[in-house]
Amino acid sequence: MGRILAPCFALLLLAGCGPSQGGGEVEFNLPSMLSEASGLAVAGPDSVFTHEDEHAIVYEVRLDDGRIPRAFALGKPTIEGDFEGIATVQGRVFLITSDGLIYSAVPGKNGERVAYRVYDSGVGKHCEIEGLSNAPEPGGLLILCKRLRDQDATPRLEIFQWRIGSERAEDAPWLSLPLDGLIAAHDFAEWAPSALEWDPASGHLLIVSGHNQLLLTLDRHGKLVARRRFDPARHPKVEGIAIMPDGRLVLADEGSRTRSGQLAIYPMHKVPSPGSP
Repeated sequence: MGRILAPCFALLLLAGCGPSQGGGEVEFNLPSMLSEASGLAVAGPDSVFTHEDEHAIVYEVRLDDGRIPRAFALGKPTIEGDFEGIATVQGRVFLITSDGLIYSAVPGKNGERVAYRVYDSGVGKHCEIEGLSNAPEPGGLLILCKRLRDQDATPRLEIFQWRIGSERAEDAPWLSLPLDGLIAAHDFAEWAPSALEWDPASGHLLIVSGHNQLLLTLDRHGKLVARRRFDPARHPKVEGIAIMPDGRLVLADEGSRTRSGQLAIYPMHKVPSPGSP
């Protein structure tokens, strides 16, 4: 599909990411083009894939030093859209838009443009989407709803499942839970799920709501296992989450006018909460 020629793209790869002081075991500032990193997925034993929110460009970030060894784009010209999640399975990378389009491609080499397939999951008719993850069942992906289209519905957490290669996601939600009992009533107004990740090692599903710094852990059937709140000084708006094969937890925070986007890596039990030293 050809090479990516944009000079700023090449300079970004050379620059990499600089380490910063923060609460993570390891923490890096992300380059300005990734200030709105909108998802994370495991790329290798010590690296993750991430993406920006307006173009189908996938960046691999190393967790040992924050460098970006490769980036590749889908399509020529590069596909544009409101990209809100990423997952890797069966040797392919998947990107999802807020209205439910799923783009699938084989990861490319540094600077390459790659061929892709696109599917309409159909979930966009139910909700605005913000999150994609592997499913417990092989060959499936979980799609996280941020806002339900039915404004009169009981406030709920809803997740749909899409079988890879199928024309549509399952019409009924894979998981549908009332917020009452999951989160406190005062958190309803700020509830806006921004990322999810299935952890096959524990059999748990992790769901982030970046606006109110919440991290929910559910079992396979939707039972609440744990509810934690991030330290807002360290994690003001988590937009991506990934669990590495060795159990490390990786978080991506969206940047702002005064703060760079950040990537933080923790042992699973050491995510800082308010009041942590």
